[in-house]
Amino acid sequence: MLPDVLLPPINAAIQGVTAPDVSALAKALHVGEKTETAAPGGPYNTLANLGDLDGDGVPEMLLAWALPEVAGGVQVAPAPDSAPLWSLYLLSWEGARWNASPLLTEVEDFTHLLISLGTPAGRNLVIVTLEGDSQAAYPAIFQIKGHTASLLWDAQADDSRYEPLLQGRVHFQDHGNAAADMVVTGRADPGLLQVEPKGRRGFQARRLYHWDGKAFVSVKTEYFAGPDYTVYRFIAALHLHDFRSAYAQVDPGKFLSEESPTLQAFRQVVENQWSEFLENGVFPAPETPAGSADEHLFALTKASERFVYHPTFSSDGKFLLTGLTRTREALPAER
Repeated sequence: MLPDVLLPPINAAIQGVTAPDVSALAKALHVGEKTETAAPGGPYNTLANLGDLDGDGVPEMLLAWALPEVAGGVQVAPAPDSAPLWSLYLLSWEGARWNASPLLTEVEDFTHLLISLGTPAGRNLVIVTLEGDSQAAYPAIFQIKGHTASLLWDAQADDSRYEPLLQGRVHFQDHGNAAADMVVTGRADPGLLQVEPKGRRGFQARRLYHWDGKAFVSVKTEYFAGPDYTVYRFIAALHLHDFRSAYAQVDPGKFLSEESPTLQAFRQVVENQWSEFLENGVFPAPETPAGSADEHLFALTKASERFVYHPTFSSDGKFLLTGLTRTREALPAER
């Protein structure tokens, strides 16, 4: 891990603050002021009061230090559409001076909160970062001990079993003296049904995590019914040649246009007309205008052709497939 190059100047700035005076601390760190190292037009450093986490009567503070934009060794103004990056630190009063502990660096968007993880972990600081276009939420938990913050669990660690969701949100359910549960909500990334990270396609999911003493472990995942969830389950079942499960996603009479539909008839239709679903293809699900007739279309590119699928669904809240049509588009020849 590379050394934190900001920590020395932060410590140098706060060493002259010899009293638990938050206003003096803010002044020493130029909170709310333009500094020499700040990029032109960039954000200011900020301080947030976390409350008294160590019981000494002085609140701990969360410092968000704005990182300057650097290009070729020269500071530049950030691009109009670029978000600022932050380095985060815990500031704690030690009795004679303030101590700075590094938390996270190069963070684009974040929230913070406090949770209890029961005995012996106690109250802890959670930093939730939102990453990239997908806005996947990643929590990191820090324990405050001896006026210093140490990482207790990181959702982005290699050994983490955390599963992010698109446009995710992280919530915690408090249980008094017991460890809080973590609930993550957002849009599932279906994989074989390829959705745009910033879009609205896909389906909603909710994951519940329990604290096992060392990490948050997923114990339950719920997916919520909707047209894209039906399409995903339909294609996923046919990828596995599980005709019975795929059949459960359709309104048999309407889908097959038969008065006495059967599973065998459904299988024959799929094998004769929809054999591409039996392969391991990936189906892009582009964004279309909400409320349009083709709001839930999806596609597949094969060789020199692009297939576009137009599904219809039942209106009974089950979102069963009542029909599926396919159109073909010739792709421009490669030069």
